[in-house]
Amino acid sequence: MSDNHKASVGVVIQFLQLATLIIGVAGLFLTVGRKDARLEQNTVEIAELKDIASELAKASVESTVTDREQDRRLDDLRERLANLERIR
Repeated sequence: MSDNHKASVGVVIQFLQLATLIIGVAGLFLTVGRKDARLEQNTVEIAELKDIASELAKASVESTVTDREQDRRLDDLRERLANLERIR
């Protein structure tokens, strides 16, 4: 092989190495970008889940309070009926 041919092969190999390196770095950035996007999506979903859980807890408390209020009203009505029955 001539020196000129060896130099050409060396240049081609260097360009192939550079292309491989560029593709590898681009792949790395793409992977990191995908992970960042997924992390951002998970953060949004977790915030939404937190809001849902908070609203569910509030609804549960309100339901319990409402049930107690209704029980109190029913007890008052029972007492009033019992008083009416005693009067007769």
